[in-house]
Amino acid sequence: MFLLSIIIPSYNSEKTIGRALDSLNRMSRESKEQTEAIIVDDGSQDRGAEIVELKKKGLSPLTVALIRQENQGSAGARNTGLKQGSGEWIFFLDADDELAFDPVPYIIKFPDYSALGFTIQWYKKLKKCRVLKPILINLENHLDICTASVPFSLSNIVFKKDRINSIFDERFLYLEDWFFWIQNPSIFENMKVYKNIISAHIYAHGENKSSNYMMLGIYRKKIADEMLSTLCEKMTRKQKNNLLIQTQIGLLLQGKEMKIKNFFRFPCDLKLYGKLIIYSILRTKFHRFDIYGSKK
Repeated sequence: MFLLSIIIPSYNSEKTIGRALDSLNRMSRESKEQTEAIIVDDGSQDRGAEIVELKKKGLSPLTVALIRQENQGSAGARNTGLKQGSGEWIFFLDADDELAFDPVPYIIKFPDYSALGFTIQWYKKLKKCRVLKPILINLENHLDICTASVPFSLSNIVFKKDRINSIFDERFLYLEDWFFWIQNPSIFENMKVYKNIISAHIYAHGENKSSNYMMLGIYRKKIADEMLSTLCEKMTRKQKNNLLIQTQIGLLLQGKEMKIKNFFRFPCDLKLYGKLIIYSILRTKFHRFDIYGSKK
């Protein structure tokens, strides 16, 4: 039994997995003794798994487990990590990113919280470009926030494993973390945030899933439709309108048109409504440009 499980899905990550593993050395020796790192190789066709084996010794006394499986997507890889991990707390790190801090001292200091939120630093072409700060979520505002946005990246938060009610839904190949946060409100029952502490360095590049507007649009609409179907009776009018707007943004990201009446879904989250307006203006560009402004 460990205090913390760090779960790292890996798919054809030979160029970055070494950097991700090296970043675990930002943890102290005492923290490593209480932590396991679970790397799930999700059907890779490169040398990623070999690099993991070569890096193990340099991470001592951290316990490192490599699990190889047929390709199941990032949701399936994370679920494998959750099933195999024995840590009381969970932290997710992607194979092309870096751990930026030592989570264990915060866990030890605040053992009664259900989740601890931190800031992540984004990099574009290896230069700092933006930060994503944690949002304080509780049981009362959970659906207001989660219907209006994907509140944070998986690496924004360290949380207790026993608060998970539903694992990642493997039907969703994109935005699976959005659905995960909505399905697991207990994670946020007692949350503390650190806006001035960076938990991870996130590297944006052309192979990130976030660069595929078409697939993001398809799955944004699928997930919003799913939530409208399964949670309808629990939601306020504002929360339902948020999801209806999310479905329309999903269509726009696919380069499709939306009906004028869908611009009048009130009450709704104002920031989300602003995105709807912006995406409606940019709709014709999504099929021609990727996230970095390069022509496809």
